[in-house]
Amino acid sequence: MKTAYSFNKLEQLRKTATPLHLDDNCTSIETLNKRAKAKYSQEPLLNALVDLNSPLKHQYINSLDCSTLLNAQGDKLTARYCGNRFCKICNRIRTGKLINGYADQLLTLPDPQFLTLTIPNVPAEELRSTIKKMGTVMRKIQDNRRKAKKELITGVRKLECTYNTELNNYHPHYHLILQGEEIANEVINEWLIYYPAASIKAQKTVTATDCKELFKYFTKLTSKTGTTYKNFSKLIDEWFFPEAIDQIFQAIAHLRIIQPMGNIKLLKKAEEVEELQSMDLDETVTIGTDIILYKWYNDNWIDMYTGEQFTSYKPPKNLQYFRKKIRYLKKN
Repeated sequence: MKTAYSFNKLEQLRKTATPLHLDDNCTSIETLNKRAKAKYSQEPLLNALVDLNSPLKHQYINSLDCSTLLNAQGDKLTARYCGNRFCKICNRIRTGKLINGYADQLLTLPDPQFLTLTIPNVPAEELRSTIKKMGTVMRKIQDNRRKAKKELITGVRKLECTYNTELNNYHPHYHLILQGEEIANEVINEWLIYYPAASIKAQKTVTATDCKELFKYFTKLTSKTGTTYKNFSKLIDEWFFPEAIDQIFQAIAHLRIIQPMGNIKLLKKAEEVEELQSMDLDETVTIGTDIILYKWYNDNWIDMYTGEQFTSYKPPKNLQYFRKKIRYLKKN
């Protein structure tokens, strides 16, 4: 009977082990490496979020455990997922499903436009109520168009929010893909009626060429802190701010991020991933015939009995440095 190694022994084996080689019928090594990168890159930030002891602490812990174990049974690989919005692993899965569920409908709209609607930044204590009001305003705009017998907005809107380090406030805004430049400009004018203090120049519409930008993330987890120049190249300094990130995710808890409008209908596979919070998911991919349990350790999934690595992923030095760029807004 096999006996699992201790972590000290596992570390020795990991340094000398070669990655598992998948055959041509397996999930691509590139896909598995991307998943390993996502898990590796988010761990320091998730640990920092757990340390905040916020109301979302349990969800952050679940995300740390996301895909920790890979169970290879026969020709199937089974993983458990947290489904949280702040998990990079689950967001990669969610983004792919949303693109598949919406892309054909959106890009066949007449003259599809990528529209950005913004408002002035708000302090942390007003963020959740502001986001709720934005949703109410969008519903009013659509309802007013219906009452005026105007063509309804047809498309998908997505809420995004970023943190401003200089002003210590938050910038919630909408991105939409909808039909027609004329309607997009009408929506801008209608939006500004409700938000007269918003900058006219910040409301923009351009021709939409794909859906990836719309679905890729709800909030950028890093925030800019300044710029420097090296060898005539502009370098943007960015850091993770756990308290700001936690504030954003508390503000959008149980609120919809993606909302179809008009006659755009959610395909079932897209609808299923829209409201994922803490639900466990199974995803299976073909890998081989052996029965093996792989556990995440440091930067890869490892066979606990042999030390064999599951992927060929090796984190580059710049990512090893960047994932630890964490700053706190106040001293703990």
